[in-house]
Amino acid sequence: MEAKKQENQDQAPPRLPDLNFVRDKLQKFQSKMLTDFEQRLSCMVEDVLQDLRQRELRAHEFPNFEKSDRKSTWHNRVTSQAPADVSDSPNGHANGSNPRPPLQAEKSGQKPRRQLPEKVFVARESYLTALLQVEHMRTIYHIFYIILVMFLLNVICYDYFVEGRFDLGLGTFRGGLRRLHWVMAVWLLEHVFVLALYFAFRGWALVRHKLKPHSSLQRFWSHSCLILYISSQLVFCFVSTSLCLKFNLPFVSACVLLLESTRLLMKMHAFVRYNAERVLGGKAKRIDAKEEDDTGRPFVPPLSCYTYFLFAPTLIYRDSYPRTSHIRWKFALNRLLEVVAIAFLYAFIHERHIHEHFGQYGLEPMGPSQLILKLFGMMLPSAVIFLCGFYLILHSWLNFTAELLRFGDRMFYKDWWTSHTYDAYYRNWNVVVHDWLYEYVYKDMYSHVFRGSKVAASLSVFMISALVHEQVLGFALQMFFPVMFFFFGVVGVALVFLMRSAPKVLGNIFLWFSLILGNATLISLYAMEHYALKNCNLSPQSWTDRLLPAVWRCYN
Repeated sequence: MEAKKQENQDQAPPRLPDLNFVRDKLQKFQSKMLTDFEQRLSCMVEDVLQDLRQRELRAHEFPNFEKSDRKSTWHNRVTSQAPADVSDSPNGHANGSNPRPPLQAEKSGQKPRRQLPEKVFVARESYLTALLQVEHMRTIYHIFYIILVMFLLNVICYDYFVEGRFDLGLGTFRGGLRRLHWVMAVWLLEHVFVLALYFAFRGWALVRHKLKPHSSLQRFWSHSCLILYISSQLVFCFVSTSLCLKFNLPFVSACVLLLESTRLLMKMHAFVRYNAERVLGGKAKRIDAKEEDDTGRPFVPPLSCYTYFLFAPTLIYRDSYPRTSHIRWKFALNRLLEVVAIAFLYAFIHERHIHEHFGQYGLEPMGPSQLILKLFGMMLPSAVIFLCGFYLILHSWLNFTAELLRFGDRMFYKDWWTSHTYDAYYRNWNVVVHDWLYEYVYKDMYSHVFRGSKVAASLSVFMISALVHEQVLGFALQMFFPVMFFFFGVVGVALVFLMRSAPKVLGNIFLWFSLILGNATLISLYAMEHYALKNCNLSPQSWTDRLLPAVWRCYN
């Protein structure tokens, strides 16, 4: 009996879970799914409606955005397999040549790596040039004119009632541009070096072609030239930075020398990187029949192409670019006057805000409350410096040089002010430098170094960019104070990953908040360090004292 009872218990069906518990779980899951679906559907509908409103606005208020039916007006890259829209390029190709094929042929049985898109040049205006055709946008432009006038009146009143003379910021110009003639002499010598690089590259290509029957000698010659090229670039960078210290250049003159040296370095690398691939690839891998001439020698672009590229407002080398039909002298003069006006605005801000807030740093009592007040006092001037710096370099100066050279592609920046992530902000803020980093650093890192790792290639780009920014500021101010490297290479990288899923409105608000706060903090810290070194008698006792910030040693 007991065995039969035990057998009946074993054959009994398993106990079912509580149906109410299961129903509650399913209802919660259903409610959560419906909520997420409604939110996503609402965001998608809002995006579609916003795109429709923007298209309607552009069609009526912004005719310059809709005057062409091309889809690539505000896009500057295509994949190597896709044909580029280059209908407005006079030579038939926006790149000046056919799109380049992949560097390595696909191996049989191996999955090909995704090809990264190529840079395409198309004749087009800058964003603000098109936007300022609209009356509403011209009103904002006029507001900045009034801000300049107000700063001018502030300086005039201060000079007359306090100083008893009129200076109008000329003292700042005289102090900041001292020894500029030495900078110009170095700049001319640097161009001699840059032109010599062209003939050295041409000699490498011709000798390599002659050594074609001797593969071992050919490899030895190419590797030796590569080592010599890298060494020359390092020497070029070292000389420009060391001359800033040797000549004791003021900040503005040092920035001119360092930025021009960096620009020439990037230009040289772009020319060598682009054309070395053509020489190494040979005619068999090229689509363009010009890659080798009638004698079979490798094709090297003429000196005129290289010279035009040195002064063109781009860092991406092509044999030819889209060109405009004539020079608009009135447009060029307006851009040049904007450069002069913003330079005076910077002088006014330096005298009435930066020097006023931090000129006595190290000589006056300083505590947390004083620092916070000075930081918030620099919020508005720093925002003006940030916005006018963008307008000065990326719009006024680059459009001025582009107009004089009849350079057709004026997309030096995109609509970065509408970005809601730092990823989009970095891509759209400075298209000229971003294109160079993408074309010659990111793509090589992605294809040859990290073998398909986008994250590692992106981080390497950020580190290189942060180091160059810090090098320019550090040597221009003659100090070791790596705040720019920390803000750019650490905080900036972290914000790229943290803000990728940010909502559009909140993301854009936070972007502007962080830009204004970050620029105010950055300018304030560098100003405090500069005046601390100037006002405090700090004689380093050991090498560690040189690494400690002067803002700390002044009051400790």
